[in-house]
Amino acid sequence: MIAPAIPNDEADRLESLRSLGLLDTDPEERFDAITRLATMIFDLPIAYISLVDETRQYLKSRVGLGFCESSRETSFCGHAILEQQALVIPDTLEDERFADNPMVTGEPFARFYCGLPLRGPGGFNVGTLCLMDSKPRELSDHELEMLKQLGIIAERELQLGNIIRMQDDLLKTKNALLESQRIVTEQMDEALAYVISLLPVDVSEKVRTSYQFIPSNTLGGDSFGFHWIDNDHFAIYLLDVCGHGVGAALLSVSAMNVLKGEALPGVDFLDPSQVLQGMNRTFPMDVHNGLYFTMWYGVLEVSSGSLRFSGAGHPPAVIIKPDGTIHQLGSPSLPVGCFEETAYVSDEANFPRDSYLYVFSDGIYEVKNPNDSMGTYLQFIETLAGAPSAEAIIAQVRAHQQAEAFDDDVSLIRIGY
Repeated sequence: MIAPAIPNDEADRLESLRSLGLLDTDPEERFDAITRLATMIFDLPIAYISLVDETRQYLKSRVGLGFCESSRETSFCGHAILEQQALVIPDTLEDERFADNPMVTGEPFARFYCGLPLRGPGGFNVGTLCLMDSKPRELSDHELEMLKQLGIIAERELQLGNIIRMQDDLLKTKNALLESQRIVTEQMDEALAYVISLLPVDVSEKVRTSYQFIPSNTLGGDSFGFHWIDNDHFAIYLLDVCGHGVGAALLSVSAMNVLKGEALPGVDFLDPSQVLQGMNRTFPMDVHNGLYFTMWYGVLEVSSGSLRFSGAGHPPAVIIKPDGTIHQLGSPSLPVGCFEETAYVSDEANFPRDSYLYVFSDGIYEVKNPNDSMGTYLQFIETLAGAPSAEAIIAQVRAHQQAEAFDDDVSLIRIGY
């Protein structure tokens, strides 16, 4: 094992890192969403955001690892911060720097590693966005470009901390804080009322629709709908803007109005991939305050029972057939707004009568279990078979987490015909 070298600008790099105020802080959804998305896009078990301190690496967000920090001397990321591009190790056993590394010879038995340097204030590499797998693999040029786009999002979130601290300082005066809270509460209530007013209504006896929408304490970016494109084609869609607050809600409402009004020039709304590509062109994160959203869009052809669908970084929808068979409907891709050249692909599934389609946001399953672990997508979809209604599903999730309130917006659509 070869220990990583110390960068020439180490003193300035450490100052940049510590100015972020993120070392030894609690997990945050804005970072956890990135690492979860990375595992989905690249279909691997481990992803993490590492901050490389003087003698250690601290994992600000992690999926698939049980520790939150380790020695810098034995870290992969200590090597990655020396690079300007992603450090890709297709097989660690064939690289003398890592062949006898404790993370290779022991848990998690890493055979593949990719670390993308993340820059802090001043352009110094303060950490990495990392992918890891227990088997060797390569990354295509397209996958490296997707990782680069996720890295851009991660860097923006890293540097957002300075802005948040400035806002906190401005709100420390008691009277100003009370007044701002009153105004914000009124605005949130008005925004929530407007979002709820846009929720769909039953549209036809040909299709049975029901849904549940439960906003979190902080207004979020969930939104969904369904409507007839023509007499035989029924569109279903759900999106989840990353982040909370009025900005996320406004983007969600704007996107929903585009979908409901089929207001994407040159787009065939019977083709889900065209719809996602049109939304991606219309809502680039660069012109929407860095906000992006995941999305699922499907079109049911009632006469044939065929369902065409496409996803943009969103949890796969699920069809539950009468015999209890579970069919997942999703394809890994970047969320809407992240990368101008993202290609979305339509897929097709059989949606037999007396089956049910479930489309939902991740807030419905990312809840705390009684043992303090987080619920998972696979655990949730197992509960759908035999569920009598959308209301019953929500009641079951609430009972499982032993709490009425949810930490994130919860959206669930149930469709049958």
